[in-house]
Amino acid sequence: MSLCRLYQRAPRSWLRRTCLVRWTDGVLNFVGSDGSRYLSSLPPGHQMNVFDRNAKTRHRTLAAQDEEADVYDYLKSEVGYRLADRVYDIKRKFARAVELGCGRGYVSHHLDTEAVESLVLCDSSQECLTQCKVPKDVPTTKLLVDEEFLPFAENSVDIFLSSLSLHWVNNLPSTFKQVWNVLKQDGAFLGCVFGGETLYQLRGSLQLAETEREGGFGAHISPFVQPTDLAALLNQAGFVLLTIDSDEMTINYPTAFHLMTDLKGMAENNATWKRKSHLHRDSMVAAAAIY
Repeated sequence: MSLCRLYQRAPRSWLRRTCLVRWTDGVLNFVGSDGSRYLSSLPPGHQMNVFDRNAKTRHRTLAAQDEEADVYDYLKSEVGYRLADRVYDIKRKFARAVELGCGRGYVSHHLDTEAVESLVLCDSSQECLTQCKVPKDVPTTKLLVDEEFLPFAENSVDIFLSSLSLHWVNNLPSTFKQVWNVLKQDGAFLGCVFGGETLYQLRGSLQLAETEREGGFGAHISPFVQPTDLAALLNQAGFVLLTIDSDEMTINYPTAFHLMTDLKGMAENNATWKRKSHLHRDSMVAAAAIY
């Protein structure tokens, strides 16, 4: 997890959109502000459809219902804490804050009245919202929201927060555009997503094992955004002063089976449309040996 900073909107007489992107093999952070329009690099009318959003909502619900859900929160809790800490680096109080993909409150419960006056927590899973930890003394509203379709009026939010959620969005340019439209003139956007070479050891192990045992391999690890792709996307959207920082978080697991168990507990299991319905036992054992 890396650090985030704020860039405020410039006056309309000199409209300058800026963004700081922090990227890592494990986590990618971006901070954006300004802009009434977000220009997509996709052709008009084109809709990316890589992830099964309904499946991901089910994953989040099942993970939240797990009696041992707290056991698997270690990574998201750490990233959420660090993201919340960046909010306090901004020397101002935000009248209205929105957290997208709040989960069980990994960011929100670290906030207080020193940072925000009111808070809206959004998630696609009702169970996550029910269990979401809310900050003390901060008026909080919970909304069932798909991150791809934001239900907020333009120029109505002072800060957007998102921790380890937007890497499951099918069309990031569209979501970024909606966030920008909703942000006020001096608003801010702080977030982080998994990116790049995340889980590359597991990906490689599964590919080698399946190729050897079955003569080909399926998509078991979701695709992650690359820093160069994100930079191009943000530049096309109008961001300037773009910065990409790279950090790495390494968590050691005794076996691939322990890793896959934790991924399921975090609701980070595969949700691509092209995912295989099952993985043969021989392939799993071979992948674990390679890992």
